[in-house]
Amino acid sequence: MKQIQLLLDNADTFRKELLEIQHQFSDCCYLIHLFYDKDRQPEIQPIVDFIHKEFPQAHCLGCSSNANIENGMINENSILAVCTIFEEPDTKIEIFQYSLNAENQSSVCDDLLEQVKQRPWVKAVELLITLRDMSTTYFCDRLSEMDEHIQIFGGCSFNKNLDRYDVSVFSEHHGFLEEGVVFVLFGGEHLHIQSSYITGWKPLGQKMRITRSEANRLYELGGEPAFDTYYRYLKIENDEFFYRNTLEFPIFYERNGINVLRVPAQCLEDGSLIMTSDMPTGALAQISYGDPQTILKSIFHEAETLADFVPDGIMIFDCASRRTFWGNEDINRESLPFQTIADTAGFYTGGEFHRFGKSLNQHNVTLVIVGMREDVSCNANKSGLLKEYHYNNEHISMVRRLANFIDVASHELDETNHKLEAMNERLLRMATIDELTNVFNRREIHQRIIQAAQSAQQFSLIMLDLDNFKKINDTYGHDEGDAILKSFSSIMQSVAESVNYPVSIGRWGGEEFMILTEHADAKTAYELSEKIRKTFAAANSPVSGHHTVSCGVTQAKPEESADSVCTRVDHVLYHSKHNGRNQTSIEEVL
Repeated sequence: MKQIQLLLDNADTFRKELLEIQHQFSDCCYLIHLFYDKDRQPEIQPIVDFIHKEFPQAHCLGCSSNANIENGMINENSILAVCTIFEEPDTKIEIFQYSLNAENQSSVCDDLLEQVKQRPWVKAVELLITLRDMSTTYFCDRLSEMDEHIQIFGGCSFNKNLDRYDVSVFSEHHGFLEEGVVFVLFGGEHLHIQSSYITGWKPLGQKMRITRSEANRLYELGGEPAFDTYYRYLKIENDEFFYRNTLEFPIFYERNGINVLRVPAQCLEDGSLIMTSDMPTGALAQISYGDPQTILKSIFHEAETLADFVPDGIMIFDCASRRTFWGNEDINRESLPFQTIADTAGFYTGGEFHRFGKSLNQHNVTLVIVGMREDVSCNANKSGLLKEYHYNNEHISMVRRLANFIDVASHELDETNHKLEAMNERLLRMATIDELTNVFNRREIHQRIIQAAQSAQQFSLIMLDLDNFKKINDTYGHDEGDAILKSFSSIMQSVAESVNYPVSIGRWGGEEFMILTEHADAKTAYELSEKIRKTFAAANSPVSGHHTVSCGVTQAKPEESADSVCTRVDHVLYHSKHNGRNQTSIEEVL
């Protein structure tokens, strides 16, 4: 396999160069990519016609681009032709092109999946697509249905002016489409393909919950209009430059188990953002920023990995946002390391596609790298040359220092908030829970009884008093008394969990307890009280043995005050205490 790159600056020279390639590789299969400035699209058709006539064994496709990558370096002003020559006779290439929009994406996916299913030889699928404002979530999810061993990668056509609308894709048989997609199917026993992706962008500041979104329209982050996040933290206005200004600060969140970046395609008047893919409500998101050291560390790591693959050619789909981030002088830092391994070409995109595991993801601000080789030749491993491009680790930009400051400050703020939350929980517990028995204290259970009375709902009260509790303290000591109180409280809570109506348990004072049973009449409360009484009587303390409890039950009357029902249940309990203890009295039978 060979990769040869040609520049279309002069049509006659270009045709001559193509014919020379044909003479040298007469019996081979060709795949020719053309990446072009949309304004120069009229120059493409005559070349496509020439290729179709003179290269019957060639497949031709392409798209408009923000700029091109030639021999690992940016090229802004030329039409780039990337000729991939497959020398193995069993290598197979097929191209499918479709008109594509939100309405017909289902039928497009259906047809492509069927075409791939009918061709078991397919190892990889490349796609060039016009994205515009269509969400790719459904599109990616459907293409993920392909056999998981098939690699999928590609890029979105773009414009030198960062215009996502004035774009196009084409193939030699179906012409140019401003809303469409072209697929290349690769296969063959001796063809090997390795693809990967790199971001290097890091989250900045605190995580925000996506509190409202519908499909690819992001309405709210943290309960506020999504645009407010960009204005508050970055002072980005909602004007004609919004898209340009957000390119370097995409939204960072998790999809299909990996971190992906999303650049807002548009900001609407209500502060909602149109994204290139759905962002689910409930997900956590952060603004992100580019860190040169992290980016280049990832670049070198991936280049070294790809060098071990020994590719014959490398194709790069690099986001135009990364070009904006680096600037034209430094953008080659991303691509030149791969040129040391094999001839490297590609274009700057409006979005990137890469399959990770089973899932195809559409990315922004991401670099997708594809290495290919055939067994017919073995390219020299030149990874040792990578050291020439290593970034100066001693250099840390002001942006990185500020970002690090924000990250540390945000982390410290998170820790402080966690401590405050824990403290608030402790204070709330101290204000409502009896420390010894772990049930509500008198203040809290009384307040709940008041609320039940004021709501005019049906409720009953159970008042319980441990029998002969003073004797336990006097005979066995206060530690045993505390142990009995804890045991009794645990029994009450356990029994209460078995009923299907709300129950609140509180320590009324000393060895007295009050139970509020909401939406329950006196008979129902009586049954609960009896179950508690019998369970406690059966329990055995290893120190002091068995103990009993006396109980009283009453049902609140309509419009009765909390104090009144509390007084009545106290009288009912008194009846149990003076009638032999270890029993439940109910007001109805008095």
